[in-house]
Order: sequence, then C-alpha cells, then structure tokens
Amino acid sequence: MKICILSMQRVDNYGSVLQGYSLKKLINNLGHHTEFIDIKKGNNEDLNKQCEAFSSFSEFEYNNSIRYQMLRIKNKFSNIETQKMFNDFRKKALHIKNNNNTSIYDVCIIGSDEVFNCLQKSKWGFDPQLFGEVKIAKKSITYAASCGSTKVEMLPEELKAAISKAMTNLSAISVRDENTALFVQALTGREVVYHLDPVAIGDFSNEIQNVHLKNKLPAHYCLIYSYQGRMNDENTKEKILAYCKKNKLTPVAPFGKQNWIKPQKVLSPFELLKAFVNADSIITDTFHGTLFGAKFGKRMAIIIRDSNKNKLNDLTMRLGLENHVLTDLNDLSNVLNKELDRTSIDEILVSERKRTLNYLQYSL
Repeated sequence: MKICILSMQRVDNYGSVLQGYSLKKLINNLGHHTEFIDIKKGNNEDLNKQCEAFSSFSEFEYNNSIRYQMLRIKNKFSNIETQKMFNDFRKKALHIKNNNNTSIYDVCIIGSDEVFNCLQKSKWGFDPQLFGEVKIAKKSITYAASCGSTKVEMLPEELKAAISKAMTNLSAISVRDENTALFVQALTGREVVYHLDPVAIGDFSNEIQNVHLKNKLPAHYCLIYSYQGRMNDENTKEKILAYCKKNKLTPVAPFGKQNWIKPQKVLSPFELLKAFVNADSIITDTFHGTLFGAKFGKRMAIIIRDSNKNKLNDLTMRLGLENHVLTDLNDLSNVLNKELDRTSIDEILVSERKRTLNYLQYSL
C-alpha cells in the first residue's frame, strides 16, 4: 500500500526526526511504501487564534520565547550548521522532497509526537488533518499520538467541536500517554490503545554500529540533554559540575546549548544515539531524552517539569524508570549511581514492539 505519515518531521529536533525515521522504517519493513506529508496552516482563522490564545507553556512555545531567540542569535553560526544537518537528514534518511505532494494515499498515519497538542503557538494553528481529516488519504489512523500539556477541559467549545468532528475520520486511534487517552475519550467516546513512541520500539542497531564519533566527544562524559538554556540556573549548574568533577567527567550538551558547557561539534541523529550509548551518565528533562537514555544509556537522572509532567510521568511509569526520577538536585549523585535495569527495560521494549507491529498490520 501507499502510506503517508503526518508528523513533526520538519521540526529541528532529534526526537522529532528520529521518531519519524523509526516509524517509516517499521512500515517499510511491513512491505509498504511510505512518504511524509507536511502539516498545513489551518484555514479557519478564528480557530487558529484560539489555539494561540488558550495556549499553555510547552517546548514549542519555549522555542519562540525572547530568551530562546536571544540564545539563537548568540549561537548563530552553530545554529546554521545544526539546521543544515537536520535538512540533510530529512533528505537522505527520511527521503523528504521540498515539493507539493498531490498524491492520493491508501492510509495516512498521524503521529507520533505531539500532533494533538493544539493549544500552542505554532505556524499552523489548527490543522484538522492532525486530528484525522486527511483528504488525500482513503483512511486515517494514529500511532502513539500525544496532546502534550493540552487537556480537554482547556479547550474552548468551538475548538472542541472542530476536533471532535475531525476525529470521526479516524479508523483506529493509538496514543502514547494517559492524558491523551482521556483527551480522545472525552471528545469521541471511543476506546484507544496505548503504544510507545517509535523511537522506543525501533531498531537502530545497524545505524549506530556504522557511526564513528572520532574526536567529536571526550572519552568520559556526562550527557546533558535539554532544551537550549533550560539547565542554566546556578543551582543546577553547581550540582552537575560538582558531580562531574567528583567522577572525572566532562559535561556535554549535544542538543540544547547551555551557556556553562563548552560547545561540541554538531552531531547527526545517529551520532546522537551513539553518544547516549557511550555516555557514562545522562541528565535529561525531555521526553525523547528520557527515551534515548532508557534505550541506550547506563545511568540516568530524569528531571520532570510542569510543562511535560503529563507525558514524562506516564513514560517513566511504563518503562519502570521511577527510581531514576530526580526530585531534588541534592540527590543527583545517588540517582546517577543507580544503573538502569537493561534486562527489564529491553524486555518491555521487545514486548511493545510486537504490540506495535500487530497494531499496524491490523489497522493498515
């Protein structure tokens, strides 16, 4: 079959492009042809304005903040290199072409990532495609969709009605967290199934094996994976540096730059995964950082923030990572002294991969 994926693959974010790559690879391995389609700006300006007016803080809003933009200007040349790297990955690994696609598809898979997170400042506002109204596909389903920090009670009535109407087009609904399940059930009255993000259940062994980091990273390091500038407060900086000094580790930040960490060379998405494999320890406050660490890491401390607690609390529970959640920075060393239970985590991921393949085969 000819299948399109509607997701966040245009976002310059390791998690966004890698979840798209993993889902594409899974579907291709089932014998189908896949292409990506882009999110379009909504035609209803009233709904577009409502999405922004009622928005709650999220990673996407942070990326549009004045503080974030000032940091982008400060790191202009590095950001240009990073943007080029992501564009190259989209072209070579995701096979995305910069043209208007007018094809008709047998199925559209919406997801993964925060495709249902409509209450945020974005370029597209309200695109009914994200909720199932995909006119260029004969059938639409979701896979591990998330609404992020958006809750159904936060929606204005007009937007709620538009989402409910668009969701009537969905043949099957898969979500990745409890908050999204409640969101869908309230708007549609339908049951949903839970699945892990494509990164979690994907096989990256060949991609990682073919990566050679050479001199891009120190021999021993603590990997800090967070959005730009979000680990810059003095207390966080002090505690991490003390831990690194005690354990003779160099702090590195391959994703969002922190002003107290020396910049490293830009890593490709597969190089980033190898960096998680090689890291002595990992500190993260993001959803995909937690997934990368759980899948490839040795030791990890997870900081959960108000902006992502819906999805991170759910993820840590599903992967049995509760003992690796850092609630007090004074406990950083204690949390990072605990090794991840690779056997238990890998068993969960193998089981979830089977569930994913069964769902995709049945739903497609």
